[in-house]
Order: sequence, then structure tokens, then C-alpha cells
Amino acid sequence: MRLPLFPLHTVLFPHLPLPLQIFEERYRAMTRDLVADGSAGGGRFVVTMITEGSEVQAIGRSVAQPTAAARIGTVAEVRQAEQFADGRWALLAVGVERVQLGPVDRTGAYAVVEAETLPELVGDAASTERLLPEVQAALDRYLETVKHLVASTASVGGDAQEINRVTASLDELLKPFRLPEDPLAASYAIGGMLQIELGRKQRLLELPDAVARLQAELDLLRRETVMLGEGSMPPLGANDLRFDLN
Repeated sequence: MRLPLFPLHTVLFPHLPLPLQIFEERYRAMTRDLVADGSAGGGRFVVTMITEGSEVQAIGRSVAQPTAAARIGTVAEVRQAEQFADGRWALLAVGVERVQLGPVDRTGAYAVVEAETLPELVGDAASTERLLPEVQAALDRYLETVKHLVASTASVGGDAQEINRVTASLDELLKPFRLPEDPLAASYAIGGMLQIELGRKQRLLELPDAVARLQAELDLLRRETVMLGEGSMPPLGANDLRFDLN
């Protein structure tokens, strides 16, 4: 399939939301085409992680420089779109499926890519039954550790009002989360929740099946929980837990 390409400094997993602020002209043109009646792609585009370069055209350049990006990405579908008076757009897209990227056509107003859908495989059923409860328990411990760390960071030198604001925000952001029973959906949900480097997220996205992804996420959840608990990692702020706006 042939779809618009939107490289970003983010990794999008299937089933997860992606809010976007569209201000650059080439992506405004892309958005107009996406939301138009009878859109050729049905309001869909491909998101892939930038490995080199910028998602924004450099000031002073009349032509945007191509970026280097991962060869596996995710098809996103526009669910909500609002245009502002100055021409900017606010979009809410949702990940649909993983794809392998092929040739990129940059001759038009924005890049278009040939993309091939990747199979959605679960893996060994027995391993799934074993992994899901372990991953759920590890996720619970991880979220509690993140909540404690952020609250502790906010309490250092913060006034009572700020501490209460952060605590309320954390209670909403990090409330107990029950993983879906579908192992694929569960593996993608954890991939989106983990506060780790983009390169690690990309490797999770690229794993061939849910069992491999869940096992890798279990290891990461346990590792991150220990490191956060020991203070071995830089403190996270409440804003670090929100979705990126691009």
C-alpha cells in the first residue's frame, strides 16, 4: 500500500493514541489530503522513528532535508482533526498495524512510502499464559515506583500547592492499569507505557511476536523498577509521562 510518510521522534505502537500539532506546510498539505472526502489512504499515514535528522524543516531552508528513519513503522489513522485560524492542525491519530517500509517518493508536497503489512503473531500459547500474569505484576510494581520517584522529586524544594498538583496528576496518570487479555494488545500497551529510550521502544516494536515482546518487556520492567528504586536513573518529571506533541 502507498501512504503518506510522517517521520517523528517517537515510536507508535498499534492500538495506542498519537496526538499531533501540525504546523509545517508539507504536513499541513498532508493533513488536508488525509481528512478530505474520499481520501485515497482512508485517513491513514505511516509513522516511523527518526534515526537521523529532524522532523521539522530547518529555519532558512526552502527545502526540507530528508531524514533517516527506521524501516519498520506503524500505520496511524486520523480519528479527530481540528484546523485553527492560522492554518495549524490538531490531530488525534491511533496506531493500526505494523508495516515494513519500502521505497519513499519525495517528489510531491510530502513524502509517500510503499508499505507492507507485517504479520501479527502471538507465539507459543503456553508461554503467553505464563507471561501475562508475570508482566502484570511487574507493571504494577513499575508504575508504583515511577509514581513514588516523581512525587519525591516534586517534594524537594516544592511548595505544598505544587506537590498536591503533581500528586493529583500522578494519581490520574498512573492509576492501576489492567492489561488486555489479548497478548498482542497487552504487548503494545506496555511498549507505549514504558519510559525508556526510543531505540529500545523501536526494538520492541520490531520483535516478531507477542511472546517475544512480552518477555523483553518483562525484563525491562524489572530492570527499570530496580534502577528507579535505587535512584540510578535521572529523575522523571510529571511532564515526562505525557504523550509527545509533534
